[in-house]
Formats: sequence, structure tokens, C-alpha cells
Amino acid sequence: MSAKPSFPLEWDLIRGEPVTALQAAIKSWLMRAKPNCLIHPHGFYVVMLGRDDSAEWRLHFWPPGRRPVTGMPAYIHTHNCHVDSRIIKGEITNILYDVAERPADGQPLYEVDYIGDRYAAATRNVLRKTVNRVQATARAQCTYACGDVYHVERDTYHQAMVSEQIRTATLVCMRERSLGPVRVVGLDGYPEIISFTRNEYQSLDFCEWL
Repeated sequence: MSAKPSFPLEWDLIRGEPVTALQAAIKSWLMRAKPNCLIHPHGFYVVMLGRDDSAEWRLHFWPPGRRPVTGMPAYIHTHNCHVDSRIIKGEITNILYDVAERPADGQPLYEVDYIGDRYAAATRNVLRKTVNRVQATARAQCTYACGDVYHVERDTYHQAMVSEQIRTATLVCMRERSLGPVRVVGLDGYPEIISFTRNEYQSLDFCEWL
């Protein structure tokens, strides 16, 4: 990355800054730094804004229209860090789940590994099926509008949903990452090991949509 954003990457400031100011700052930085982004397996774009030992800052962008999935269309997952998000465009629905073991009739549970830096396009993403089968039950659902913030606790099962009719962008702070695994509630009929890399994309191409 050739430059860092001109605004401080501090959550207390990000959550209180006017959305229009954040949009302008992000757009200006994208045009100046011209970073590539990676396409997440769930079809949205991820731009690394900055990271250090305590936190990783990202811009997530969901374009309108169909968003192709890579690997397996399994959306319920955990993070091995706390995740704070502020919506700066559009809206997003976050669903929290309770997940319990169901050996007889549950879905396969996968764990995620990265063979290298997760933010490098050449890094192989690997989903490995565990011996566990689980059932996910939604326990809370909330839709957040532009300007809102929301939080997902480390190791909490959740799913983020964005309508194909709109475009959505969020500023994301991922902090206090642990060594524990990221887990995905998978689907039957897929291999025990699913391996892929993430495609790169020019973030300038969606600058005008912010």
C-alpha cells in the first residue's frame, strides 16, 4: 500500500465522525493510493486500510447485483477477533446464531486456515471439515442503516446479509485476534478440504459508488 488514510484509524473517532466526511476521506485515499483489494469468498470486496499488532482496519464493499461465491456457499461463520463496523453507505443485516452439536442430523463444521498472509492474493485459503456436525439457530437479527455501528464478539456465529438491489460499504476494525480457529457451518456434498485463492480487483473501479 503506497499511503495510509489521512484520517486517524481510531474507533472512538470513526464511530462519531460524520458519514459524509468518512466517505470523502476514503474516496480521496482510494484515488491517491490506488490499492488493490481482494474479493472475499462471499462476494464482497476487502480493502486493507492499515494494521498493527493491536488491530486491522478494512473497508468492505458490496456492489449491487449478483455476488459470486468462492469455495462453498456457507455464510454462517465466526471470527477469531472482535469486529466493530460502521456503515458508511447502504445498509446491512447482521444475524447472530446459537450453534449446538447435532451428530445425527446437523451440518458439517469446517475450520479455516490461511497458508500465508490472509491479505495477499497468492495466499491459499483452506477450509477443513471437522468431525463435528452442528445445527445453527438464529437468536437475533438487526438491520443497520448508513451511519449505524454494530459489534460482533470474537467466536460468535453470525451472518452478514446485503440485498443485491443496493450497494453497501462498511469501515471495519478487527481487534484482539486470538490463535483460535475461524469456523464455518458448512454444507453436505462438499469435499473434506476446500482450497482456493482470492481474486484481486482494482478498488478505483468502485470509488464513484461511495
